[in-house]
Amino acid sequence: MEDYADTITLLDQDGSEVEFEVLDVVPYENREYAVLLPADDDSDQPEAVILELFAAEDEDAEDVLQGVEDEEILEAVFKLFLQRNQ
Repeated sequence: MEDYADTITLLDQDGSEVEFEVLDVVPYENREYAVLLPADDDSDQPEAVILELFAAEDEDAEDVLQGVEDEEILEAVFKLFLQRNQ
């Protein structure tokens, strides 16, 4: 994950492109989670997005980011993110 750019473009559920700033990749319980911030969010308190990272098995393929629904994992990853980025 060291090779990731500062920003990435993902597709939302409507198929629209959304640009995100990559804040960090946090290891947690033998998995990796990307902590992202929407690049166009101008609110006073932008909301971070946490996605699980699945590394591509083939070097020609792209890594996959998938949503996390487990609130305990989200909280633990965000807490680690805050500790790592104080």
